[in-house]
Order: sequence, then C-alpha cells, then structure tokens
Amino acid sequence: MTDSASSQSPLRTFLITAIWLGTMTGLVEGFGLLVFQHINWERWGPMMHVSAEIFWISPIVDVLFFVVLALIARLFAAIWPATQVDRGLMYVLIYLAAYDWLTLTSRISHRACIILALGISAAVNRWASERELAVFFRKTVVWVLAAFCLVFMGIQGGSRLKESMAVGQLPAPVPGSPNVLVIVVDTLRADHVSSYGCNRPTTPEIDRLAREGTLFENAVATSSWSLPSHASLITGRYPFEHRLQAVEREPWLGWGNTSLAALPTAGEAVQKLGYRTGAFSANRTYFSADLGFGRGFLHFEDYFHSPADMFVRTLFGREFARIYLKRTDHSLPKRILRGLRLYSLLDQDAEGSGSFGGAFGIRKRADVVNREVLDWIDRDTRHPFFAFLNYFDVHDPYGGPRWGWQPRWPQGTEIDQYDNGASYVDEQIASLMQALQQRGLDKNLLVIVTSDHGEALGQHGQEKHGGALYWEQIRVPLIFWYPGHVPAAVRITPPLSNATIASTTMALLGGENPFPGSSIDAMSKAGANGEAFLPALSELAQNKYVAKLELNPGRYGPTALTGDMRSLVAGPWHLIQFKGETNQLYNWTNDPGEMSNQLGTPAGRSTSSEIESELKQLYQRPPSANAPPGQRAAPPQ
Repeated sequence: MTDSASSQSPLRTFLITAIWLGTMTGLVEGFGLLVFQHINWERWGPMMHVSAEIFWISPIVDVLFFVVLALIARLFAAIWPATQVDRGLMYVLIYLAAYDWLTLTSRISHRACIILALGISAAVNRWASERELAVFFRKTVVWVLAAFCLVFMGIQGGSRLKESMAVGQLPAPVPGSPNVLVIVVDTLRADHVSSYGCNRPTTPEIDRLAREGTLFENAVATSSWSLPSHASLITGRYPFEHRLQAVEREPWLGWGNTSLAALPTAGEAVQKLGYRTGAFSANRTYFSADLGFGRGFLHFEDYFHSPADMFVRTLFGREFARIYLKRTDHSLPKRILRGLRLYSLLDQDAEGSGSFGGAFGIRKRADVVNREVLDWIDRDTRHPFFAFLNYFDVHDPYGGPRWGWQPRWPQGTEIDQYDNGASYVDEQIASLMQALQQRGLDKNLLVIVTSDHGEALGQHGQEKHGGALYWEQIRVPLIFWYPGHVPAAVRITPPLSNATIASTTMALLGGENPFPGSSIDAMSKAGANGEAFLPALSELAQNKYVAKLELNPGRYGPTALTGDMRSLVAGPWHLIQFKGETNQLYNWTNDPGEMSNQLGTPAGRSTSSEIESELKQLYQRPPSANAPPGQRAAPPQ
C-alpha cells in the first residue's frame, strides 16, 4: 500500500468489508449464543437469555457496529492519507469477530479472549493481505447477505405462518364464548393490595375488579418462586406433579409435548373450545418458552421487546452493559445516555448476571406487555382470546419506571419502592381494561388477577423470596371478574391453592375439565364452603442460588439454601416441614406474621399430626384422583 491518498480504498470497499464481517460475525454469534445457552443451562438464573430471533438480531447489531467503525476509519484516512487505514481496519474487525466468538462461550476469561483474539487477527492478516481479503469480501458479500435474508424470513415468517396455520385449525368457538385475561403480577404479596388490607391506596383498579367480582382472601401459591409456581398456574397441578422445581435443559430440537411432565395445560384445554392463546411475559428468566411454557400457547412473547433489549442480548451489547451500564448514575456513559434520552437502556432488570460480574438486562415494563397483547388481540377477531400476562414491575429492583412516571410515595424505603411498583402495575391494568373497553371487548370478558408468590420484605430474616414458605412469601391475591357470571362483592375466606385457576376457568367456560379442584361451587354459593378447593400445598426445592436471603442467619430456622421444604395450610393452621429439620406450625389467622411457633403446645402437636396425615394422603393420591377424566362443570347462574 502506498502512502498517497489515491491508494486508499474507496468508501465502498470499507463498507463491504464491514458488512461482510459484521453479518458473518453475527450469524455465528447467534448460533453460538443459542448453543452455549443449552450447554451452560445450569447457570440459567444468572444468565442473559435468547431465542431463535437472535440469529437475525446479532447480525444487524454487528453490522451497524462494524459500519460505524468503517466510517470512522474512512474519515481517518481522509484526514491522514499517509496512514495504512485499510490494514488497521482489517486487523480491528477480524479481532472483534474473534473476540465475539471466543467470549460467547462464557467459559473463557475476558483477558484470555482479548489475547487469543489479537493472535487470531494477526495470523489471519499474515495469511492474506487486506487487498486479498477485500476482494474476497466483495465477491461473496451477496451470498452472505442472502444467507441473512433466508435466516430472517425463515425465523420471522416461519413463526407467523406456524401461528396462522394453528389458528386456522382451531374448532369453531361456541357463540358467546367470553375472552379470557389471566394477569399474574409477579411477586405481589396479598397484604400490599388495598382490597386485602393494605393501608395505602396501592391498587384502585384491582380493588374495582374485586368489588365487581369475587375475591379469595387466602389464596396460596404452590411455591415461593416463579418457575414452579407458573408451572402450577398453567397445569393446575402441584410442583411434585409437574416436576418443574428447577430449570431443566431444553431438548436440542425443542420441547414438543414433553414439557411440564406432559400434563394438560390451560392453553391446550381452551384451544379445544376454539380459543386463540397467547402468553406475554416480562419475567424472561423463569417464565419463557425456552423453559417449556410454550406448550398450549400459539403465540409467546418474551425476549426482544425493544431495540434496547435486542441490543443487550447480543454479545457486544452484553459487553457494553457489563462495562458501562453497571456504573453509577453520575458516570459519563450514563449521563450521555440520559442526554440522548435512551432511558430504556438505563432501566435495569433482574435478568442477567449483573450480580455475578456480568450484565444486567433491560426491564420489560407493563406498558410494553399491554402493547404486545393488544397488538396480538387486534390481529384476529374470529376467535375469542385466552391471554396469559406476566407483569414484572413489582419484582426487585422495585419501583416503576425511573423516567416518565411519577412515584406515589417517597422512595425512602424498599417498601415505598415496592408499593410504587404495585401502583404502577395497577395503573397499567386500568389502561389495558380501558383499551379493551374502547374495542368493545369488556362486555364479555373473564379477568383473573393473581400472583406467582409474595415477597419477604425483611420478615423472617429474609429480603426477597424463594428462601422459605412463610405466609408473606406464599399468600397471594386471587380475584375473578366476570360480570353476570361471577358473584360481585363476594369475599371467600377458606384457604385454597391458586393452582385452582385452571380448573375454575374451564368450569366457567363450560369445557372438558382435565384439572382438579375447581372453586366454582364456592363462588356460586357465595363462599359457602371450601370442600371443592385444591388444598393449599406449597413446595420449595433446595436452591443454592437464593440471593440476599439471610439478614439474621439461623434465627428463624432452615431455608432453601439448606434443603427442601413443603407446607400445607389447613383451616387456620399452617404446617411447614423441613427436610431433616424440626417442623414449624403457625396459626395464621391469629398470627399472620408467623412469629409464634405452636408446635410445642398440646393443641399444636395434635394439629400437626392431623396435617401431616393430610399431607401423606395428598402425596399418595393417584393421578386419577387429582384429575377426573372427562370432568365437565357448568358455570354458575
């Protein structure tokens, strides 16, 4: 290469080089991120997650990044024509490609990746000159771009075509079938909902649904963390039945019908009635299609909800988040992002390995979930919809959006922020209901509001959830709103499992019911009894990844760090069994904080024995006892 300006490669060559290397880097990256997500599945909790769309998202991000570098290099060449910019650009881009491919394994240190990538770049550039590589890129760039287009059309077009064909094969719905909206407010404990006794007006819209519907005062989640609890909500079964108490490796060819112990799901059941089914998740760590929750849902939206979310799931996006987005709000990178009004990049989520030295993900807010579900609803009016929503804004890090939303309470404490998160979600539920009303879809609509688990908020020496099965971590709201079909202003006191949602929904729709424990009789009789309820069993497997668990280690007894546990709420009593440890028994009606263990009292010993007997019978019941085949229930009049 000469030192004259005329010998410099034209801009077109710089761009072709960047596009070729960026596209190829991204295609390999997308494949590698998916492959190593499978291989490294045991680190699922502290991991950033992807699905097939990463195949086309990574090339777009890498091409944009490489093109920017090429433009900078061309500008540099125009200002300082005597420099060998062509060779320098080739070194840099090949180095970045090598670093990308080495880093995505998550098995090599960053320092080692840097050193190896430098060596690879030097070797490639010794093997061929920059002009030889540029000629090769120019001749083959069309084929590389064609490969990208095929990948894009195959993934996006294939997904749309698959859903369209599945909808076309649905049976004709029964005239007058209601639309169904299941709203899971992740991590919302019942006593922080106004209608459940919170002394703050946190949830006026949920309260309205409760006044116009039926409220279950003592609904109990089947676990104190998201994965097993969501599996129970979808299958209507306990964790020991669906067996999803920890993340399982996704089969290389997808789950098919093997996920969730091949149990019937709510989505599958309503599809037989002609329903379109969709899931919309803001909890991308423990409620995603990757984990097998896609069965029964014709449409599932979890990852890639925004350009910012797409960016941080790519390799270079993760590196950017790891290096820059973990800094304080006063740091220069964050000040620049705020100046550019790129607030979504600064709205951190719990997903990702930020607590372990990696990158935090981007929060998916409730307004985004609303937009996704409304866009999906608007696509087809021939079939009623069954939409399952997960709002994640009450989950830590607490609070609503940091920009563009005004907190209702001063954020002096974690409880203030927690309640602000509940208030924000409630506003978004109101917004969604208003949007459905504008479409005329509120006239024949069944709405169910619940949560997957509660939150400790400092009680029993714990900050978050998933560490134990105390009342604050398993008691959740449960409200059915279906004017004209569900009694209004009714509060049902007996405890029940919120896994009963699947069976109760089918009972209200009048379809074949493969699920146990409907609460339909209690609603139709205005809470006369709880004999048909699914017993309030909760289970928690040992979990070594529980974060911020102990404020006072050992003071309150065993936790999920030390072993499995299970509990059963029977009447006013709550028995908690710990593997290899002494049980605990509480009267939750008189002692909702569960601070006084009654196991040592005569009444406590007798009660504990009776509940233990119930537990044994529950675990010994054959599957047919849990789910009578062909059971059919009529909705209440």
